Amino acid sequence: MKDPLDLINKKYNSFRASEKRVAEFVQNNAQEVITLSLQNLANKCATSDATVLRFCRSLGYFGFSDFKTALVTVLLRHGRKTLQEIDPQLDPQDKKGALFQNMVERLESTISNCDYANIRIIADRLIDADKILIVGLGGSAGVAHILCDSLGSVGLYSTCPTDPSIIHNLVSVLNSDDVLIGISYSGETEEIISSVNNANEHGAFTVGITNFSPSPLAEISDVSLVTSIPDVQLGGYSCQARIAQLALLEFVLYELYERIAQKHS
Repeated sequence: MKDPLDLINKKYNSFRASEKRVAEFVQNNAQEVITLSLQNLANKCATSDATVLRFCRSLGYFGFSDFKTALVTVLLRHGRKTLQEIDPQLDPQDKKGALFQNMVERLESTISNCDYANIRIIADRLIDADKILIVGLGGSAGVAHILCDSLGSVGLYSTCPTDPSIIHNLVSVLNSDDVLIGISYSGETEEIISSVNNANEHGAFTVGITNFSPSPLAEISDVSLVTSIPDVQLGGYSCQARIAQLALLEFVLYELYERIAQKHS
């Protein structure tokens, strides 16, 4: 994998003024960059999301997430820390306790920052929806399938395709009685953003599940659920990110159980 910092040095003179601000920030704050969303980086560089995306693509990356993945690899290669430090000399029991404590703290942060009113809104829309479409790619596809299965267990039919062409076809027939749930850890996955935008155009109720707000997904969704997992090393591939997403979705399922129980009481 090519070193993104080397690429920046080689291409620096060809950048526009706004792109040079991004380049300089990355060079001076590489470890901070891997914790930022695309929009947060743009704000720090006093430029636009489009400029940051253009900067990444000019270096040969598909997008910002792809660029950050390469940057993390370089930081690790040079021995720069990208995780909360856990002493590798700890005995197994103490190391297990430290890892568990990290996970508990991040879950507590996610849960404490959750607006429970949004949980109730989502449950209300799901319980009355004609069609429920859940979209997530890569690691997010696993969460989409678990949610799909869980909704089925309470009698709500949903579908979670992973083929972009099938997603496009299903989104095109949504209407105001339907719900689309888009899952993207970065909040920047182009296929998910496109699906949510198209669902909005068809009048469907849209839910974004992401780790970053502000982010494109959080901004375009009717309601967002936001986790609080540091974007470090494993980033969106970390099990902690998925566990936090599922914790928030467990709240939604609880509210659904309550509504279903009330209907049958």
